[in-house]
Amino acid sequence: MELANRSIKPTIDLEALVGYHQKQMREEAFAYLQSRGIKEETADKFRIGFQSGRIGFYISESVLGDYFENRIVIPVSDASGKVVDMIGRAIDYREPKYKALYGVDNVLFNAPVLTDSDDCVVCNGIFDTLILDQQGLPAVGVPDIQPFTSAHAEQCKDKRIFICMGNDEFGRRESVRIEKMLEDYAKETFILALPENVRDINDLFMNAKDPLNTFMAIVRQAMEQSMHSPIASDLRNATAFAEEYMKRYRGKVSGLATGLNRLDEALLGGFSNSLYVLTGPVSGGKTMLMKQMADAIALQWPVVYATWEMSSFELWARSIARILGQAPRLVLGGKVDPNLVNEANKQYAQIGRLLWTLECGMDTPLAHVANSIRKIAASAGSVPVVFIDHLQHVAMQGGPLEDFAERLTAAAYTMKLWSRELNCPVIAALPVMPGEAVPDGVEAYADVVMRLESPSDDTGQVRLRIVKNRNGPHADIDLDWQKEKALFSDSDLPSNNDHK
Repeated sequence: MELANRSIKPTIDLEALVGYHQKQMREEAFAYLQSRGIKEETADKFRIGFQSGRIGFYISESVLGDYFENRIVIPVSDASGKVVDMIGRAIDYREPKYKALYGVDNVLFNAPVLTDSDDCVVCNGIFDTLILDQQGLPAVGVPDIQPFTSAHAEQCKDKRIFICMGNDEFGRRESVRIEKMLEDYAKETFILALPENVRDINDLFMNAKDPLNTFMAIVRQAMEQSMHSPIASDLRNATAFAEEYMKRYRGKVSGLATGLNRLDEALLGGFSNSLYVLTGPVSGGKTMLMKQMADAIALQWPVVYATWEMSSFELWARSIARILGQAPRLVLGGKVDPNLVNEANKQYAQIGRLLWTLECGMDTPLAHVANSIRKIAASAGSVPVVFIDHLQHVAMQGGPLEDFAERLTAAAYTMKLWSRELNCPVIAALPVMPGEAVPDGVEAYADVVMRLESPSDDTGQVRLRIVKNRNGPHADIDLDWQKEKALFSDSDLPSNNDHK
């Protein structure tokens, strides 16, 4: 598998790098930590460093350069205390706020504390963890660039876990999600409810008059409530759901725009953390439509496009063709004026900034793709939208042909888990011939099934039909072939003359 358009970060001596960054600590770095309530002795304990970006760093013949420019640098250690990753947090307004060196996704920040304590707070990232540890309370956190996964839950086995994420709609729902994941591992779980107008643990300890006693009172209250009602009711969700409704009432939908307005309306704002399956005939334009949506999203949000059929160049050519309003085969064949292509490529550069293409082979396991997605999330600072082109190639890996339907269902199930565990939309293409049904297993796991239909008359209309929509009605969306004729390859669809 090739990670196109991005260089893999070098393997380096992390211990040496930790020491280097510690020596670079500056007054502005200490001032930032102090503004977050972190004392100098805590910074020393966790070996926090700094990279001003003014001096490059060279080690083991690999160049790190200014990757962590103007960021405090926080080592992440595994349960044994070995440094396995580093997180950089910007001390100014640059984005992303957090960057990881490797994006190791199976280690909780401050993981060694789990070895020494039967009780632990799972909280909302690095600074919540630091400030609780500073108070002598055992705490671990998921770095802000990663979601809590089953790998993290397993590390909490036989522990009594107190969950305290951000005090907003997302944080409350995330707390419930984490609690469900811990059911098979933790001895007991409690969700801590912070006071109104307190953003998170860090905010509590920075602004409350008696933060430690306030926090311990919250812990006692959660334990007492659990004694009276060992199985939590839906009451804990009421506030989060009401907040979510008010956002939608005010027109602030949480989906990511697809670039197609009518599709966004049908999907209640765009793509959300769900599995979307795009079906249609072979060579019917699915890839071109997926690439158009990926390009539109990449203008505002990270996107991973995993392909089992086309090369990165072939996908790039389709984007350039769409920008120029040309047939893709003309760009692929080198038949377009280079000056026009160069101008279009300047527009594409704005897309490519947040777009990663994964070229996958028939032997590329999904675990490797998931690992790449997590690493990209660490680098980009946000979990990306994932496009899978095509689902049938994933299912064809190994096993006899008669088991293909089962393997296709298993692949769809895996994509569904990604959408839940990674908290991201997953859009997968699957060829289905006209009149043929979507395989039962795939339809069962898909939240939304869309069918792309080629024009059957001389109207030039390509129709996108939503045939399953978990949160909305079915819909027919006409795409104007004449207006957007670079949306599809001219070899994919018949011309108007072919209809007459």
